Amino acid sequence: MLILPDIYSLLQLWSMPKLLLSVLLAMLCLPGWTQTRTLSLGVFTGITSSYTYDQGITIDQRYQNRNGLKLAPIGLNYEIDFEKVGFLLSPGVSTIGQNFYVVNTTGGHEGQRKINLTYLNVPIVCKVRLIDMSFFKVSVLGSLSVAYLLNGGETISHNESKLKFIDEIVPPVLPTDYIREYDGVLSPMVKDYAMLTKNDFNPLQFFVGAGFRGDWDATDSWRISFDLRANYGLLDSRNSAYLTDVKNYQTLYDLFGARRDMFIQFTIGISKYLELERKDREKSKSINGTPKKRTSNRYPWGKPRNSKSRG
Repeated sequence: MLILPDIYSLLQLWSMPKLLLSVLLAMLCLPGWTQTRTLSLGVFTGITSSYTYDQGITIDQRYQNRNGLKLAPIGLNYEIDFEKVGFLLSPGVSTIGQNFYVVNTTGGHEGQRKINLTYLNVPIVCKVRLIDMSFFKVSVLGSLSVAYLLNGGETISHNESKLKFIDEIVPPVLPTDYIREYDGVLSPMVKDYAMLTKNDFNPLQFFVGAGFRGDWDATDSWRISFDLRANYGLLDSRNSAYLTDVKNYQTLYDLFGARRDMFIQFTIGISKYLELERKDREKSKSINGTPKKRTSNRYPWGKPRNSKSRG
């Protein structure tokens, strides 16, 4: 899988937040200088399904993938639609991060490792329409977003069990109540052991995304929207200080490796929309004036007969 190791230094220059701000200002100014089709403002809610690609977890025999859903509880959307394309600003709160099973040396499930990251995600979305009916439209989406970390944590809980630590390599920080054996480590029961707290994560994340959006004009002024979007995080969510500890085997339940967060988000929303575009006929009248039928200036109702009728 593609990992972008050098992008963090570029994003530290804040070029992406500046770009997003510029696009936002352009969207806000568009109604003043161009003929838009519709403007809409509304709210949405939804769910996320996350996949955390972590090279350390991939090689660690103590963990196994577990799928689950998390909430994207609330968000706002401001939308501008033109004839074939549109732009959408949809800031919202989303919780991402995959959970993993903790497995013993024989493969049995003993507990869970939970990753929870709550972001205020602010995406700028471009829409290109695929299906365009009078009351229902489907568009393909492309998005770029900046996400601000609101809360974050990573915990582990498991029963008293025998775990296989780091392929026979036991970290030097192994506590005294963890007992080495030839085929693993006898580990005591732990509950909500904090592997990482909010301070161990980067405060900013950047996502690129793609997906589909359906807009149903339920009435002349209310619209219901369905949005399905896949997102890829450009940065490792953990900060450099924590990664240094992992690299030096100073963490009990973590191995060093690059991490990327990906998630699929499905949302449903309702918006108040306003039609602004005039009909083509009305626009042509305002520009060229009302067309008139050409008639003779001398006889506007037709030329009279000069000869008398026979008989």
